[in-house]
Amino acid sequence: MGRACSECLRMVLVIYNFILVLVGLVILGFAVYAYIEPVAQELIEVSNRRTIATVVLFVLMGIGSLTLIVALFGCCGAYHESPCLLATYFIFLIIIFAIQLSGAAAGYFYKEKIFENTEQRMREGVFEHMKPIPTMNRQPVLMNAVQKVFECCGVRGPSDYNGKIPMSCCIASRSSCNSAEFRDDEIYTTGCIDKYKEAAISFLQILFLVVFAISFFEIFGLLFSIIMCCIVRKYTADYYEVDYAPTS
Repeated sequence: MGRACSECLRMVLVIYNFILVLVGLVILGFAVYAYIEPVAQELIEVSNRRTIATVVLFVLMGIGSLTLIVALFGCCGAYHESPCLLATYFIFLIIIFAIQLSGAAAGYFYKEKIFENTEQRMREGVFEHMKPIPTMNRQPVLMNAVQKVFECCGVRGPSDYNGKIPMSCCIASRSSCNSAEFRDDEIYTTGCIDKYKEAAISFLQILFLVVFAISFFEIFGLLFSIIMCCIVRKYTADYYEVDYAPTS
């Protein structure tokens, strides 16, 4: 009976770690996509937190890669019933668990600071656009990208431009759109900071749910691995404690 339970638990761990491999691929793929996708990079640039965002993306790449490696440890440890591999798997799984929760907490506590910096960069973009002589500053370009992506205009609304509306605020390319004589139905009327916050909060909510779902999933991996390790150790100890001496 005990051996049957051990075989069942071994198969559960193998299947569990196959799913963990898929999770690692999803995390790694998302991080790589966000790192190379042009629109995502524009949004990171306008937040004035490129260094932090890049570090976060590399951390996610590391977590994805580490998850793949750890899942292989788990599969091999469960299949070969190796206490050493199972113990290594358990330790690495705890490390990943701690990193995920720390990252989620950091995202929650720093989001307001990111919003403040994003609003400041947006205002700089609006100010640069309103200058009579164009500059080499990238802020207007970034602001145009934000307005096109989020279908918004200005920081708090089109009134930020004092009538000098950029074409990126236009719903359709019309000659009167970027002049002082524009109609509300020709331009986006919602401010970009509100749209940015809505998108960021929605993204963070999804990210938190995914992190906590994965963390909850990992708890079962921790439990399964420690139980499997104890069972394997018990069978190993029982094997070496067998008395092979001939009976009289």
